[in-house]
Amino acid sequence: MTHPHEMFLKEYQIAIDNLVPTVPPEVKITAQKSHDELLANSKATENEIRGALFQTGIAEYPHRHAFKDLTAGGIEARRVEIVLEHVEPEVAEKVKKLTDSGVSMTEITNSQLFESAFTPEERHQVEDALLDADIHIKEEFGKEAASDERQYAALVKKWTEHRDAILKHIDELEALKDKDAKWHDEIVEKVKRFREGFSVTETDVDLDEVEKEIEYWNGTMGEEV
Repeated sequence: MTHPHEMFLKEYQIAIDNLVPTVPPEVKITAQKSHDELLANSKATENEIRGALFQTGIAEYPHRHAFKDLTAGGIEARRVEIVLEHVEPEVAEKVKKLTDSGVSMTEITNSQLFESAFTPEERHQVEDALLDADIHIKEEFGKEAASDERQYAALVKKWTEHRDAILKHIDELEALKDKDAKWHDEIVEKVKRFREGFSVTETDVDLDEVEKEIEYWNGTMGEEV
C-alpha cells in the first residue's frame, strides 16, 4: 500500500541524499531514521512530516552555508569543467558560449533557451554530465572542506549564530499574534511560512525579511492603540 504522503516523503529522501558532504553523520542518520519511521507509518500526517523536515533543516543549515562559503566559486567552475569534458564537442561549444557570458549551469538548464537551442539528445547529454559532476563535486569539495577544519568550524559557528538569530526573531513575531485578535491569523500564517523556510526542501528564510515583518506589525498595531 502506498503512503498517503508518498511524494512528500520522496522529496524528503532526495533532500537527505543531497545533504552537503560536511554535514555530521549523526544529522544524516537522524534524518534518515525520521524519514523511514514516517514512511512506515501510513497514519503519519503532513504536519508530522513538515516537523521532521524542519528539524533536519535546522540541523543542516549551518553546515550547508559553511560548505558553500568555503567552496564559493570553485564548485560552479568545476561543474562547468566536468560538463564540457563529458558532452560532445558541438554541445560543449553551446554550453561554453553561455557559461563564458556568466550564466550558471543551473540557469542554463532552467531556461527556455535550453529547450529551444538544445536538441533532446543534447539536453540529455548535459543533464547526464551534471549528474556525474555533482557526484565528483561532493567528493572533491567535501575533502577540501575537511582539510581546513579550523576555518570550517568558524564558519559553522557563524552560521549557527545566524540561524539562531532568525529563529529568535520568528519567535518574537509569533509573540505579536496575541496583541490584537484582528491580526492573529495573518501573523500565524507569516510565522508558519518563515518556519517552513527552514525545511530542508524549501528556500532559506531571510533574517532581514523577518525583522521587517516585526517592524511592520509593531507599527501597524502601534498606530491602532
